[in-house]
Amino acid sequence: MDVTNEAGSGPDALRLPSAAELLAATRHTSAEPATAAAPSTGAAADPDPDLLPCGRDPQAVLEHAAAGESDEHERSCPECQALLRDHSVLDQVTREWAELPVPVPDDLGARVMRLVRAELHTGRLLPLGEPDEQLTLTETAAARTLRAAVDAEPGVQARSCRIRPYENRTGAAVPGPVTVRLSVGVPYGEPIHALADRLRERVRRAASERLGLEVAKVDVDVVGLEPAAGAGEADR
Repeated sequence: MDVTNEAGSGPDALRLPSAAELLAATRHTSAEPATAAAPSTGAAADPDPDLLPCGRDPQAVLEHAAAGESDEHERSCPECQALLRDHSVLDQVTREWAELPVPVPDDLGARVMRLVRAELHTGRLLPLGEPDEQLTLTETAAARTLRAAVDAEPGVQARSCRIRPYENRTGAAVPGPVTVRLSVGVPYGEPIHALADRLRERVRRAASERLGLEVAKVDVDVVGLEPAAGAGEADR
């Protein structure tokens, strides 16, 4: 098969003919005289668009030819033979195109893995707004915002943040108050109960003002005690 290069010899200029062009060229070069119309037997019925003009099923014609079981009609009918020629051309072109070299970027593997990791770490989807608005926020994006709010508390380090969406009776996530669970490191010597209350308030305010999320509950897990900001610093 001839593949023309209209703009030069560079790979970017390579142009492959479309299937429509191949079919048109095949029919133009190998068309056979049309057969006489069959005698009319009454009112003309609308032709079935899924059948050939001769009334045969194209898929059946192809299957018969592949199995070597074509009948006399299929061997002599111009429409059936044109279908077989077109299919042969497309099959040959498909095989040739499949063998064409495809350039692979050197960093393809790394790019694919970045996309995979990003997809795997988006977390659940948190519905926002009204039930019919189809507006969602990924758990990862929401957690990043809430961790930043927690880190703004002096001496506190947010370790993790998980957000559970509101669920209806069937267990499907729907717009509503979410539940937040935080893991944090806090300064040694800080009254933990009072600090946890401040962190809950920061989370609720950030969720409402920045994300449009209502928070029903904030659980705080203290998983580490960090050194105080400065030796001798007065208790807050």
